[in-house]
Amino acid sequence: MTNKILIVDDQAGIRLLLEEILKGEGYHTVSAKTGKQAIDIVDETEVDLVIMDYNLPVLHGREVLRELKERDFLSPVIIISGLSKENIEKEVDYAFVREIIAKPFDIHKLKDLVEGTLAHSH
Repeated sequence: MTNKILIVDDQAGIRLLLEEILKGEGYHTVSAKTGKQAIDIVDETEVDLVIMDYNLPVLHGREVLRELKERDFLSPVIIISGLSKENIEKEVDYAFVREIIAKPFDIHKLKDLVEGTLAHSH
């Protein structure tokens, strides 16, 4: 079974880059540009991993995580952000948040992180 990854970022270039790279690795991807769209997708389909920006329009990353917790979301989440990891960790304390990565990120490290996260979540 192919893993389905939800990519959430308001910057089209980052969404497209992540889609291209992850599809090239054999993953199925779905994308959202707002936190609200991400929640709608999670409500409609099962995803194995979420990679999301923290600073999102419409519904901020902090609210997206709260909504996921209320839905008993069990799949792992990787946060990508221009904010410092320490600042986000002060606001976010959810078991499903596996990693917080700073922008700009190393694509090879992200691929390894995705592979490792999915391998340990099944």
